[in-house]
Amino acid sequence: MRTTRYLQLAAVRFAAAIVVCAGLHAQTPAAPTNAEPPFRLSPGDTIDVRLFFNPELNESAQIRPDGYLSLHVAGEVLLAGKTVAEASTMLEDLYKKEIRTPRVLIQVRSYAARKIYITGEVLKPGLVNIAGPMTVLDAIGEAGGVKNTGDRKLAVLIRKGADGKPEGRKVALFIHGTMSPEASTQLRPFDVVMIPESRIARIDRWVDQHIRQLIPINASAGFTYLTQGSNAATIPIF
Repeated sequence: MRTTRYLQLAAVRFAAAIVVCAGLHAQTPAAPTNAEPPFRLSPGDTIDVRLFFNPELNESAQIRPDGYLSLHVAGEVLLAGKTVAEASTMLEDLYKKEIRTPRVLIQVRSYAARKIYITGEVLKPGLVNIAGPMTVLDAIGEAGGVKNTGDRKLAVLIRKGADGKPEGRKVALFIHGTMSPEASTQLRPFDVVMIPESRIARIDRWVDQHIRQLIPINASAGFTYLTQGSNAATIPIF
């Protein structure tokens, strides 16, 4: 009898332990899905291709507008859109046809012109070159700051989504007079930052007026995602 009761208590405790563990697992925060994407090579980037064991084959070349790179041994290679690691692996596979143990290292010597566009209630709206890391607040500073008619607490950031369509979100710049963490959001090439008017009535209408009608699309093909697709009149703002 005592044995049966002991087994019942053990079973209850075991079941309770499973419930607790399941609860802890359910409360574990999911990995963030908005991580910055890895850097990818672009037309205009100049790279050094180095071979550890065959330095005589080292080359420096610029990725052409069509995305290809011309190398003496590997020939024509499409590198645009690939990460440095992906490009290195691809070149190693190509060099294996001529070299027994190729070990390839790619270094980016110079980057193609990368731009963002800032518009709205800023003193100097227009294209801004990204020479290095740039935040939303940095971009506003490059544009001369916010006008007296602009909202100094809010910006709207528009960037190309995973489906190739523009997506927008509000970015708080200051909260109770203190800079918001969102103001330090790192910008990506071809992002659009806009400063709305104070008390703007409809952001959607304002986006159409200040983005699609004013951006010089021919200045850089990277901004064409703003006008592509049948739903070009609407940009979701989150």
